[in-house]
Amino acid sequence: MNSPITGNTRILALIADPIVQARTPGMANALLEQRQLLGKFVLLPMHVSAQGIIPVVDALRQIKNFSGAVVSMPHKSAIVELIDELTLEARLVGAVNVIRRNADGRLIGTILDGEGFVTGLLSAGHRVSAARCLLAGAGGAASAIAFALAKHGCASLCITNRTHARAEALASRIQLAFPHISISTEPDPSQNFDIAINATPLGMQPNDELPFSSALIDRSTLLAECVIAPEMTPLLEFAASKGKLVHTGVPMLAGQMRLMLDFMGVE
Repeated sequence: MNSPITGNTRILALIADPIVQARTPGMANALLEQRQLLGKFVLLPMHVSAQGIIPVVDALRQIKNFSGAVVSMPHKSAIVELIDELTLEARLVGAVNVIRRNADGRLIGTILDGEGFVTGLLSAGHRVSAARCLLAGAGGAASAIAFALAKHGCASLCITNRTHARAEALASRIQLAFPHISISTEPDPSQNFDIAINATPLGMQPNDELPFSSALIDRSTLLAECVIAPEMTPLLEFAASKGKLVHTGVPMLAGQMRLMLDFMGVE
């Protein structure tokens, strides 16, 4: 049986804005329950604005029964400058999506979006090795996914972003770390893609524009999402209507949830 929440309960958190759509608390606490650890640990949603992230991070250092937090939009890049230590991958990506508090109050951050996304793809039977990939976005989640795709052996990677300079900067970092992979920031009109991935917030709102043009969707075999709610985003609904394979954002979260709990010190 799970123990009740007591004064000995260790607190985990989800830090995000907005937060009403978040599935992390339900999934994390269900996993804790499966491990018979719910009560020893509990994960709580914390709705924190961009203006509030600095004092919140400072306060987390002072909470002695705080073990760690999942960090979601829009804080993944901003929190990098606020914590005490980054793993190598977080430094390369320039973003953090999970932190843990050591006994001395120091906050350590890493990024698991990329490994979670690739794990989700593989668990659904899709291939990353030798795949031609198209990625929309150059923020924290997109950067992590780009590094993970390269790490797992994609053949090529085209990165698009509304701010072209950010796409160029990310492409340069990927190329430096993985010089053997073909990297670009402009889709070749003649190129087809095995996987097209939306790693932007587009799709969280019903009136959002699509992250890819209809022509790019036509030239892609699999359309994949990072947006979790709604599960079937406008991109996936449009792609499915054209007979394309689709992959929701939920497997990405499920793929990294165990890794996140381990990093936050859940025994």
